[in-house]
Amino acid sequence: MNKLFFFLALFCFFFNQPARSQLVNSGNVGGRNVAVPFQLLSADAISSGMGDAGSALLSKGGTFESGTAKAAFTEERFGVNLTYTPWLKKLVSDRKLLYAGGFGRLSPKLTLTASVNYLSYGQVDLIDENRSEIGSVEPSEFVGSIGVAKSFGNSFSLGMNVKLIGSNMYSGGVNRNGMQSATTYCIDISSFHLFPMGLRPGGSSFAMALILQNIGPKMSYFNQPNQKYFLPSNLKIGGTLKLVDQGGSTFSFALDISKMLVPNGDFAQEKSVAEGIVSSFQNNEGLDDIGCSAGAEYVFLNRLAFRAGYNYQGDNRLLGSFFSLGTGFTNKRLAVNFCYLIANPQKTFLSNTLRISFGYSVL
Repeated sequence: MNKLFFFLALFCFFFNQPARSQLVNSGNVGGRNVAVPFQLLSADAISSGMGDAGSALLSKGGTFESGTAKAAFTEERFGVNLTYTPWLKKLVSDRKLLYAGGFGRLSPKLTLTASVNYLSYGQVDLIDENRSEIGSVEPSEFVGSIGVAKSFGNSFSLGMNVKLIGSNMYSGGVNRNGMQSATTYCIDISSFHLFPMGLRPGGSSFAMALILQNIGPKMSYFNQPNQKYFLPSNLKIGGTLKLVDQGGSTFSFALDISKMLVPNGDFAQEKSVAEGIVSSFQNNEGLDDIGCSAGAEYVFLNRLAFRAGYNYQGDNRLLGSFFSLGTGFTNKRLAVNFCYLIANPQKTFLSNTLRISFGYSVL
């Protein structure tokens, strides 16, 4: 009971604190009253290669951004992961997403995690209403996190991340709109349940995960107090079936269903974070704010991996639907993984995106 109270107390503390921002110059903020939407993406090439269906997936060389709780069941004592994603490579050369994360086991039941996400939009040229050039900016955003995962017995764990978010969408030029860079913080809360399959060869299992992501104060890019943007709060439920054959090769099938916890409508900005979460279940948008991702992975003798998946996103999910293909190679402590996203370029910026991950771990 004391442990449960500790998690709830931390949740309430961060949930009710106001966001703070620093005055800087202006820029452009888009996307359905939601800031830092890239936080809805998977942070590594393993889950991305399976259509982002990785909330209940345990894999060597991967990250725990999709659910900190499962870090309590990793077989390694220590690990790091570096991921590089070049965005819109055919159009621009300086837009990129960088990720660096790691974990360390403090005890058999307690694991700490940490990570940094950095998104650079590259150089953006500005024009005024007369189509005259007025300079250029280099927007960027970052998210730093510290997390903890604790197991309760041999099959259940809880995890929590605390994130610091910074978004600078305008770094120079004429500040005509009263823009400012924004900072805030939020939390992720996750649970992980592992069900070993005793009738199958050693290691076969079914796992389930429940995750609340990006729960925290709104961000303000303007001097006006009524112009604030929700974080991409999200509820995700996932499951993964892992089958191990007698030769040691594994087949994994994963399915994730997610629901955005951000309100729609003309008066959405007037709602508090708590009101927004409640009203997100009361709108008439049908399935537009629900996403579903499914993927499969085959790992041959714990060395060579092949992956494929599909991620379906409704029109209000911001990122669009996409197919994905992936592969990877693991050699003792080092893991290298690749994935490629295939999508309609007119509907999502994820079209033709390559992602590369390097993982290093110690048993």
